[in-house]
Order: sequence, then structure tokens, then C-alpha cells
Amino acid sequence: MAEERVFGNVRLDRLEESARRVQADPSAGLLQVEMEGAWRFEEGAPQYGSVLTTPGGPVEVVADFPPPFGGWGKAPSAIQYCLYASTACFLSTYALVAAQEGVALRSLRVRLQARLDMRSFLGVGEAPVVESFRWTVLADTDADDATLERLRVLAEERCPATWCLRNPVPVESEVRRTA
Repeated sequence: MAEERVFGNVRLDRLEESARRVQADPSAGLLQVEMEGAWRFEEGAPQYGSVLTTPGGPVEVVADFPPPFGGWGKAPSAIQYCLYASTACFLSTYALVAAQEGVALRSLRVRLQARLDMRSFLGVGEAPVVESFRWTVLADTDADDATLERLRVLAEERCPATWCLRNPVPVESEVRRTA
């Protein structure tokens, strides 16, 4: 069996196989995501929890509002997870594109700067919750600036989180009674 091609911690063989499969059958690129979480009523404990399914096994994730917003501050808040997830998605996409393009990186980090307005959340005003959002990629590489910029543009074009931030996504909710 041939050794797997890995570049920049990206499993290129698997990525390329997935791209071929989706190109041949676009429906193979459709993923249905479902998850469930629960509010926790134990005073002083993180307020929300969910078990996420991963190929490596289940991972429990908890969230808690900071004290000024009614929580205990015992875990990251949901908005921190949202910002973390979008930032992880963007940098992961950047690393993936760099690997596809054969750009060697010695280190790769990202810095997020976001400004939030919590008036709507608190019910004391109407304002967009996220006023600004900026990622700064910090790369240690021999690649030139034009290459790094081209990778940034490709990452923005391909990143699912960037797409969600730039495009309206239909959102629905409902409430059902349980037993």
C-alpha cells in the first residue's frame, strides 16, 4: 500500500479523492448536520452542553455565559465558540489551500478582531450584534507576499464560515413540548 501524501498536516490524497467524488457526483458534497444540546439547570455549572460526533469519537462541549450576561463564566460562551469556529474554519481553509498549492509553512496562526454590540441580546436596543470582523493571518514561510495574498483570497472564497458570514442563511426555529 502506498504511503499517504501529507503536506502541511493536510491529507492530500483524501482531499483529492473527495474532490473527484464530488465532481463526479455533486450530491456527494452535500452533508446533513444534526446535533442536539441541552440547557443545564445545576446552579454554578456551565449552562449548556452538547456531545458532538466526530470520526474519532464523541466530544463533549459545554458553554456558559460570562457573569455580566447571566452565567457563571465556567466555560467559553456560545459567541466565543461561534467566533472560534469561524476563525478555525478560515485558518483551516487557508492551510488546506496552501497545501494544495504546495506552499510550505513553518508556522501559521490567525488573529481575530471583532467588535460586538450586545444591546439587542440584552433587549435594550436594536443594533447588529457583530459590528466588525477581521482575521489577520500570521505566516512563517519562504513564499512571497503575492502568494500569501493569493492564498488569502482563495481561503476567503472557499471557507464555509466566510460564506455564512457574507450571505444570508435561512434560519427557522420552533418549540415542541416534550413528555
